[in-house]
Amino acid sequence: MLFMGEGFRVHATSRETAGGFLIAEITSRPGGGPRQMHSHEAAEQYMCLAGGITVITSDGVHRLSPGESVTITPHLAHTYRNLTDSPARLLCTLSPPQDMEAFLLEVCDPHTEGAPLPAVDPAVVDHAMHIAGQHGMRILDEYDPAVLANG
Repeated sequence: MLFMGEGFRVHATSRETAGGFLIAEITSRPGGGPRQMHSHEAAEQYMCLAGGITVITSDGVHRLSPGESVTITPHLAHTYRNLTDSPARLLCTLSPPQDMEAFLLEVCDPHTEGAPLPAVDPAVVDHAMHIAGQHGMRILDEYDPAVLANG
């Protein structure tokens, strides 16, 4: 599947975990990741599997290398970005998953796993931002790149 231009593969659904959590693997292209900060009720953990991922939160910047992780508490504004020249992979766990899982599955598009990622379609991103509130998300402004210099 594709999630706003990122590869997205679900490893465990809320149904499979009795409503406990969702686990998904994200493949992020160089320069990839949501530009908008957002928050939601679910706690979220990002673990870098390959490459490098920068997680930006309202309380700091976390640069993750393979094997490193960061946990985002509920309602904390955050986003992630691949600020490297190479693709990156990260594992994302959400709990409780229900609202976010419904959002992700609504905005994901079909994609053959392993196929090159197509260009990001701005209309797809706009649609996701438009319906996010229906799934308990709060979309904030784009992150301020100046925070990267201080993090």
